[in-house]
Amino acid sequence: MRIFISGEIDGQISNDYRITRNEIDRKLNCLENNDYGFEFVDIGIIPIIIDPKRGLFEAGFFRERKLIKRKAKEADIRLKTDFIKFQAGDDNIKRLLLIDNIVRSIRVIGEKSKSDFNAEKLISDIIMAVEIDVKALDDL
Repeated sequence: MRIFISGEIDGQISNDYRITRNEIDRKLNCLENNDYGFEFVDIGIIPIIIDPKRGLFEAGFFRERKLIKRKAKEADIRLKTDFIKFQAGDDNIKRLLLIDNIVRSIRVIGEKSKSDFNAEKLISDIIMAVEIDVKALDDL
């Protein structure tokens, strides 16, 4: 299964986001050949981290999306992450916020799964691959 991480990111934080995403992406590559069931082949996770002062949410832009394409075995999940926390946070907070978005996205897919997708095993493997304590996510 391939996990693709992109982002709908405010320009003010794009460099910090790119650096954080690339680090996490490298660590998650080791999961590509693991077995989490056959329901999904591609999972796209696209965090939305946009400055709320821009008014784009109210204008209808950057809506959260939880799209499951069963025939294509794909998922496209776009969940918001707190822009203010990301912008003000140190590298560790930025990293934890992105991991939290990934974990929440996998949980959404798990809830929408109709077959054999093992979301909890994938989440556990993600937590191990990025080497964090799950309590750190709860403390965000």
